[in-house]
Amino acid sequence: SLVMAYVADLVRDCDAFLFDCDGTLYHAGEAVPEAAAAVEALRAAGKQVFFVTNTSTRSREQLRDKLVKLGIPAHAPECYPSGVFAAAYIREAHPKADRLFVVGGDGLVDELRKVGFDAEGDTDTSVFEDTTFGALAERVRGRQYDGVVVGWDMGFSFRKLAIVSLIFETCPDAFFYATNDDPADRVAGHLLPGTGVLLKSVEQACAVAAPSRRSAAPPYSAQAVVLGKPNPAFARRIAKWSKVDLSRACMVGDRLDTDILMGNRAGMKSLFVLTGVDDRAAAEAAGEAR
Repeated sequence: SLVMAYVADLVRDCDAFLFDCDGTLYHAGEAVPEAAAAVEALRAAGKQVFFVTNTSTRSREQLRDKLVKLGIPAHAPECYPSGVFAAAYIREAHPKADRLFVVGGDGLVDELRKVGFDAEGDTDTSVFEDTTFGALAERVRGRQYDGVVVGWDMGFSFRKLAIVSLIFETCPDAFFYATNDDPADRVAGHLLPGTGVLLKSVEQACAVAAPSRRSAAPPYSAQAVVLGKPNPAFARRIAKWSKVDLSRACMVGDRLDTDILMGNRAGMKSLFVLTGVDDRAAAEAAGEAR
């Protein structure tokens, strides 16, 4: 078939394969059928394999552990959750910054701490009461945050939204980044809200709490600088770290607006799979739009 011939050409012409994870290799706690076999076959053919996900809840070690548990062979240096790139990018852009507030999982906090940030989230799971807002404001004022970083957060709460609102109100020089703005991931046949949904509420809170940021330049505006896919700098950083020639690399993914678009923007070849968010009709529509 034409598809198999195209795949054969990719294997012949590419030295490295960058796999998206959610929707491409697994759905939540289940591996996509034959995903492990595909990775093993590429390794047997002498190809480099990397795992590149916009999900930032896991550190690279945690991502490796998840893949291995699902039967997909992986090593930590091959794993690139968006938090790894975000941490490196933010550290280079803000070498003197120290304290960050993180809306996101422990994995993102860990990656930010690895590059020297005093990164913290909020673990208070109690129901937020407006009577505690004044005390919370005093605490935030006393902490003096240098920035806010937003990633996927399954523990997102009104309390966290209140904290970031206070940070933007009381820390005018705080920068604002997001690991991605994906609207959803497909899990168990349904669309699970992604980071983009949470990010919209944080951006709105920022615009309300600090109106002057609406006209400011990023990363000090009311809209976050989004660092993950489809940002081609993500792929270029992986290429630099892992000595990959992107012209001889292939991006494999289930999303046209992140995986495939990043591959195209970074000068890579790409392979779109029908195991996740976008379907054949979306691909055909995108082709007509181009």
